[in-house]
Order: sequence, then C-alpha cells, then structure tokens
Amino acid sequence: MLALAARGKYKSGPVQKKRVLIFVCAIIFFDAIGFGLLMPIMPELLADVAGLSISEGATIAGLLLTTFAVMQFVFAPILGGLSDRFGRRPILLIALMGFAIDSFIMAWAPTLAWLFFARIVSGICGATYATAYACLVDVSEPEERAKFFGYAGAALGLGFIFGPALGGLLGETWVRLPFIAAGVLIALVAIWGYFRFPETLEEDNRRRFSLARANPLGSLISIAKHPTVLIVLGALFLIQLANHSYSSIWSFYTAEVAGWTPFLIGLSVSAYGLGMAIVQGALTGPVIARFGEVRAVYFTVVIGVTSFLILAFAKSGFSIYVGIAIGVFSAFLSPALQSLMTSRTPADSQGELQGAITSLYSLASIISPAIMALLFTAYTDETGSYLPGAPFVLAAGLILGAAAIFTVAARRMAHDPLPPAQASETVAQTFD
Repeated sequence: MLALAARGKYKSGPVQKKRVLIFVCAIIFFDAIGFGLLMPIMPELLADVAGLSISEGATIAGLLLTTFAVMQFVFAPILGGLSDRFGRRPILLIALMGFAIDSFIMAWAPTLAWLFFARIVSGICGATYATAYACLVDVSEPEERAKFFGYAGAALGLGFIFGPALGGLLGETWVRLPFIAAGVLIALVAIWGYFRFPETLEEDNRRRFSLARANPLGSLISIAKHPTVLIVLGALFLIQLANHSYSSIWSFYTAEVAGWTPFLIGLSVSAYGLGMAIVQGALTGPVIARFGEVRAVYFTVVIGVTSFLILAFAKSGFSIYVGIAIGVFSAFLSPALQSLMTSRTPADSQGELQGAITSLYSLASIISPAIMALLFTAYTDETGSYLPGAPFVLAAGLILGAAAIFTVAARRMAHDPLPPAQASETVAQTFD
C-alpha cells in the first residue's frame, strides 16, 4: 500500500476516501492554524525584529497581511491549474513543505525583509484551498460532497479557533516559539502525506496547464451578466472590507486599549471564532427560515454597526468583550447574502458565482489590512487625535454603505422574476 501511494495511484474505496479526507482536512486545519497563530504575537514579533512600537508596528503588520493576500490571490488559480495538469498530490506536498519552511523562516527572521519574504512564501503555499477541495471532489460521489465539504469547513473553523489561542499561549514563553511548533507539525503532516496520501486525479481527467485560464478575476467578470447579483456582490465586498478590520489591527488595538498580553489576545480571537461558529452552526438556518434573508440582512447590519461602534470607543477589556459578544450575531450576514445570490443565479452559473465571491474576498484581503493599519497608526501616534478604534468607525461606515447598496438590490429582486426552474412562491415571499 505504501508503494502504491508513493506511485500516486488512487483506487476508490472507503479506506482511500477516509485517508484523503483526513489529509485534506489536516492541510486546511494547519493553513488556518498558521494564519491564526500570527495574530496575537505580531506586536511583540515586530518589536523583537525591528524595535517597532505598537503604533508603528500596526502599519508594517497591515503591509505583511496585504503581501500574503496578494500572493494567495495570484497563485490560487495557478496552483489549481497546475494540479489539473500534474495531479493534486505533488502540488499539495510541495506546498506543505514550503509552508513548513516558511514557519522556520519566521522563527529565525532577523529583519523585516525576511518577514516579508516569509509572507510571500506563505501566501503562495497557502493558496492550496482550491486544490485541497478538488481532492474531495475527485474521491467523492455527488451525494457525498456536501458532507465532505462540511468536514473541510469544520477543519477550517477549528484552525481559526485554536490557532490564535496556540499562538498566544506559546508566545508568552517566547515570541518565536509558535512558528517552530507550527513548522514541526506541518513538516510531520507532509512526511505522513508522502507515504500515505494517494494521487486522486486520474490520468484521463488531466488537462494542459493554461496561464490564460488561471485568471483570478475571470469568475467576477463572468458573473457581471447578472446585474442584480452583481449589486449584492458589491454589498458583500464592503462587508468583507469592514470585517478585515479584525485581522488587520486586532492585536495592536487590544494591546493599546486594554494592555493585553499575547495569550489574552489569542484567547479573545478564539472566543470570537467560537462564537461565530456556534451562531452559524446553530442559529443561521432557523433564523433565516423564520424571518427570511432580507430581514436577516438588515438585522445583522444593525448588529454589526453596534458592535463596531462599541469597539471603536471601548476603554477597557470588558467593553471589548461586550463588542465581541454582540458582534458574533453578525454571522448571519454572509450566509443570507449568499442564499439570495444563489437563488438569483442560474444553475449553470453557480460555480462562477462562488468564484466571484472568492475573488472579492481576496481583493478585500489585499485592500483592507493596509488601510485599517494606516488608520490605526494615524490615530495612535504622537500627533493629532487619539482614537485606537478609528478603524472600527470606518468599518461601521462600510457596513452602512453595504446596507444602502443592498436596499437597491432587494427592491430589484422584489420585482424581477427568478431564473427559470428556480422561481418559487416561498422565495418570492421573502421580499414581502
């Protein structure tokens, strides 16, 4: 069996499916861990590497996040195309080893230039979600895919919950220790995968690599033929810009406002992630079924603006947790918007829609961190007004802008027919 896996042959069967599922979930989990563990220790890491203050470090941290996001945006479709040509196994194993090397670079980096180089490597190697999900499609029957994707989503959520807590806990001992731990674990997963992970893409299903097809904006351009959906996507984009205020400046903001250590910062991020997971898993379906997508969107707009304004003017750790506790109920927002968009998109364009959503998320990841970080620095340096929560004021404004755009789309959807074979009295009543 080891020789069979090393040669990259895949044979369908419950044992092989389970092996692929576990390996893919491990990749997704550790990708999320690698991103999350950096959040709580970033202020101390930048102080250790370059002697930067909290205010100065926020700008550099935002640029590091933007660098990471640019690499993911560019290389995600490229790695997906390469996996269609050469198979999933080599792409994932090489990316895993690159991710492990990146972790060790972060643990050693003596200058800011090395940190930026590490983020470039991490962004490229972390752009493997499309390839990982393609593995699940390769080995599953159509009726199994929702379940398999659910497992992968759970792995992603767990990574974002445990990553910040792990980073904060290990960072209390030594700011570089989280990267050493992550590098060792990821390297072990890569070694395990080399011996136990089979190739899932059959030779007959491979195609030539085309750089022209590896276009990160292709799906977004294609979905423009559905104007109402495009308007909703505009609202979703503003929401994503607002939500990136958390990942952009959270560790610097909480250190400035509440004096939190890496452990307390990581604990707060994990608490927020856990709250979002509970709300999405237990409440989203019943709430949307009871009140409809449109009412759910407006409810979460009120919740989101309230949460951001509490954070903007918080003066203590208690106030920050009040903002977190309210903010987790905004988890309804994206599922409600996606439900509306899928109902307004023909069946043969659903893939394009999901690609467009992914492209917008990537663009928000590129644009927002630098803006939020620069705003934080401008309001925490020694000149001008002092308001560490200024980025959250901007986030609240973006949410209100999204609500205005969504109102235009909701009025169009109330009168325009659904695509053929998708219209139903139930959906039409959503806008009553």
